[in-house]
Amino acid sequence: MVIGLLTIQIDVPYFETIKERRNLIRSIKDKIRKKFNVSVAEIVEEDHFGQKTLIAVVAVSNETDYLNSVLANVYNLVERFHPDIIHSYKTDFVTYE
Repeated sequence: MVIGLLTIQIDVPYFETIKERRNLIRSIKDKIRKKFNVSVAEIVEEDHFGQKTLIAVVAVSNETDYLNSVLANVYNLVERFHPDIIHSYKTDFVTYE
């Protein structure tokens, strides 16, 4: 069993209200969930609240190549709709036998 983790750090632009910011993050997470059927979570560090956030995407499979493909497609989806807010990203794999 292989667990794949994609983390995308995004710089959320300034919005008038927190509600607008939350709507942007929620729409990104919903698009990812709907298209790829993976687990998605927003992780906010206290000292960066309001400007930077981290989106974590996790998937499980028996094949690393498949997970790599799925997570690359997730990143491409986010990049296609919001290329200006992506700061960095990282993909990790953990193998359990």
